[in-house]
Amino acid sequence: MSTKPYDTLVIGAGAAGLAAARKLHDSGQRILILEARDRIGGRIWTDDKFTDFPIELGAEFIHGENAATIDLVHAAGLTTIPVDRYGKLRWAPVSLPAVPLAELPAELRATITGLFMHYRALPQHDPLPDISLAQYLRGKGWDEEALKIADVLLAQTCCATLEDLSCADLIREMRADHAGKEEFRIREGYGALLKWYSRDLPIQLNTLVRDIHWGEGSVTVITANETLRARRCIITVPVSILARGTIRFIPDLPEDKHDAIHAFRTEPATKLIYRFREPFWDAETTFICHNGLATRWWTPGYGRDGAAVIGCFVTADKARILDEQDENRALTWGLTELNWLLDARDTDLRKASIGARRVSWAFDAYARGGYAHLPPGKASARPILARPEGGVLFFAGEATAHDSNPQTVHGALESGWRAAAEC
Repeated sequence: MSTKPYDTLVIGAGAAGLAAARKLHDSGQRILILEARDRIGGRIWTDDKFTDFPIELGAEFIHGENAATIDLVHAAGLTTIPVDRYGKLRWAPVSLPAVPLAELPAELRATITGLFMHYRALPQHDPLPDISLAQYLRGKGWDEEALKIADVLLAQTCCATLEDLSCADLIREMRADHAGKEEFRIREGYGALLKWYSRDLPIQLNTLVRDIHWGEGSVTVITANETLRARRCIITVPVSILARGTIRFIPDLPEDKHDAIHAFRTEPATKLIYRFREPFWDAETTFICHNGLATRWWTPGYGRDGAAVIGCFVTADKARILDEQDENRALTWGLTELNWLLDARDTDLRKASIGARRVSWAFDAYARGGYAHLPPGKASARPILARPEGGVLFFAGEATAHDSNPQTVHGALESGWRAAAEC
């Protein structure tokens, strides 16, 4: 048994855990980060070997010109690449190549722009019943064909289906948003940012927390190999892991906290990533969508001369279907759809590809899916999840970001800083 006294133990070395630990460490606290993986980052995971520039296997974008992440990038001496996804959105009608919105048939173009208009108008409404985004859009007169498009453009990005996405939670986020609308990638990769941000922090990898005993002004954390004591503990693991009971709290957490944890839904999130000798798309391609299975495509090498990597990111039901296939079949399926999206039917993309991989976050033992979302009727769960318990347990992570943007890196960072301040 370790007898070293810690001020604070931090569970999880993702963005939230590193943010909390950074603040506490820099203020002079004695801390230790416990991480179950053999790496830091959590659902941030940068691959430096797939090609000659960093590829993000998990979180990829900085969402907002005012996002907290931007300041960290500048402080680290790193650089950003602006990416205009939605302004350059291309949509593919059924079995036809993808084209910019301006080139779509008038009715389809009006549907897409109208769906975005009604979505962006959500925070202007008086408080709505906590209905699904699908129900809200039906109330605006959209039919089921339009809702299929909305599912791709609006729900997929939230790792959810249109029927399972709380409007009240979306409105709360939109009203709290202070990050802005522009998007960026980090030229050197998220991994480089986290390496800089975690410098000199005490981190213990390959350490799975089993039990947390809490109360009376102290916390005892039991791992597979040791027992650690501290005055406080910050828990930053994904809410999906809390829901599975992987970490046992003794005594149990309050009933409303338990209910809040189980209110969240975590769906599969899957990337199909392909490398070619040369790009089969023009340099302005940033975002391609359609109603198939591999529905959302973007170019990780945008802004880099000659980069020939393209990737697909799907979530929820569509990701579940891809995950059910073996990797080769899933990758072939993606290329089949990409072939006509790019109007490259005279080229065998399977032979042209010189590297490909699937990343299925549902199979990750320490994530069990993508970012968490709240279904209709459960919007009150987010601040309850974030609430400290007993003056010794504190909670951070993107799912707790009730005063920021959940499902983002900057939301996770801000939640870690909040938890550190609460400590």
